[in-house]
Amino acid sequence: MTEYKDKLEERMIELTEALQRKLIDPDYSYNEVKAVDMVIKFEIYLNDNSDDGTVDGLYLYLDENGVIIDAEYFVKDDDEVTIMSFTDDQLEIVIGLFRNVFTINVE
Repeated sequence: MTEYKDKLEERMIELTEALQRKLIDPDYSYNEVKAVDMVIKFEIYLNDNSDDGTVDGLYLYLDENGVIIDAEYFVKDDDEVTIMSFTDDQLEIVIGLFRNVFTINVE
């Protein structure tokens, strides 16, 4: 874990320097990005009549084509959020239910 903290520190120095260059020269282009993957996250709140202040739902993660690539279950209780992964079978149910619900237009 320490090596990753060190890597983060290195990246933050690099990004800070790039930002400083951009502030001096608005035409400066940071060209160190090797690839970009787009994931869109939807929060689906399930209808729950609980009086205890908790809210639960689903996080759906879609790619740029609108295909669900992952999902998680969440419970929000005041300021705390608990996130749980689905089993493969549970994920298939969620994908089957929401597969054609969202349309994404990326330009």
